[in-house]
Amino acid sequence: MQMNLERLRKVAIPDRPELRVLALSTLINTFGNGLFMTIEVIYFTTVVGLSPSKVALALSIAGGISLLFSVPAGHLSDRYGPRNIGAISYIFEGMFLSCLVFVHSYLPFLFINIICGITGTVGQTMRMATISKLGTGEERVNIRAYQRTVTNFGIALGSVIAGIALGINTKSVYQGMLLANALTFILSSLVFLKLPFIAPTVEKSEPLSFEALKDRRFLGATVLNGFMSLHFVLQGVAIPLWIVNETNAPRWWVSVIMVINTIGVVLFQIRVSRGSGDIAVGALQFRRAGFAVAGACLLYALAAGVSTILACSILVLAMCAHVFGELVGSAGSWSIGFGLADEKHQGQYQGVYSLSWGVGGTIGPAFVTAMAITIGQLGWVYMAILFATTGLVMYRLVMKRWLVEQPVTK
Repeated sequence: MQMNLERLRKVAIPDRPELRVLALSTLINTFGNGLFMTIEVIYFTTVVGLSPSKVALALSIAGGISLLFSVPAGHLSDRYGPRNIGAISYIFEGMFLSCLVFVHSYLPFLFINIICGITGTVGQTMRMATISKLGTGEERVNIRAYQRTVTNFGIALGSVIAGIALGINTKSVYQGMLLANALTFILSSLVFLKLPFIAPTVEKSEPLSFEALKDRRFLGATVLNGFMSLHFVLQGVAIPLWIVNETNAPRWWVSVIMVINTIGVVLFQIRVSRGSGDIAVGALQFRRAGFAVAGACLLYALAAGVSTILACSILVLAMCAHVFGELVGSAGSWSIGFGLADEKHQGQYQGVYSLSWGVGGTIGPAFVTAMAITIGQLGWVYMAILFATTGLVMYRLVMKRWLVEQPVTK
């Protein structure tokens, strides 16, 4: 029993103090994210009175503008180090998020979301740059996997607390959640400052360079990663709409499906990511992800037009396949993103690579809704083809480069 507890402690708590600091900062921040994500749209539509379309438009505009700051943030990381800039970005984001309790109209809501989108992009780029400097190869992927596990746990915990606020359903409680979220950013920044200072890799006197934007293979990998990242949008947008509108499964089955996803990531992301430090293994993982998510899409399509019990069963199988694809795809994506990057310009490269998730999150909702809801079952087949093809092409792109430099064992 004691041996099992010790093993659990080693898995749950990193040995290196800097990794514990990074994990604590992430946990505090993502707990706030869970609070905010659960109530944001509901508060601003039902309490403030903004229309759902205006809220969605503001979030899309903010997301699009924030993408423009991803690469410049990477430059800042390479020249000045990621720690201090990351902490400053969290402080500013927390300050502006606290102002949301004073918002009563559209333009202030839009302005604050744009500022928070920019600071959020800078902060995330600094966090990724920090991970790239705290290890090499296998270590980086393992650190990223642990961070993702902490992220999911933090968001889930925050969502549970926010669920209580939804049950109480008063303006003051909602605003309390907004302020609590803002406070988590301030606290997260203070913890982030406890990380060791990471020396810049680019001299301040050196002229600006755009090495990542000149690297065609890396740009290709970024585009392909963007296509694969659409499966995250499926979970948040298309799958709930599909279950509610096109299947005979009960509405609450959406929660069951999402719980399966959260538990799967928390329990297995670290284990599945082991061994992915080798970029050849990462490419293979990415290819597996393409096939797994493609299979999940076909299963989601089959859940329409069948009995309630059968629909529920198919949806569980689909999400299990989806979770597997998410686990191996994330590990493969991190391996490729770190492995193809130039060490001197890791911050810049991670800034470019993060564009893949940003673009996917910006245009993804409209795309997956059109595929799954407007087109229907055939749209799920199209998406299955897209994911499978993306995995295959990424595998070829990565292996082609590495076969030139050194032998690669499949």
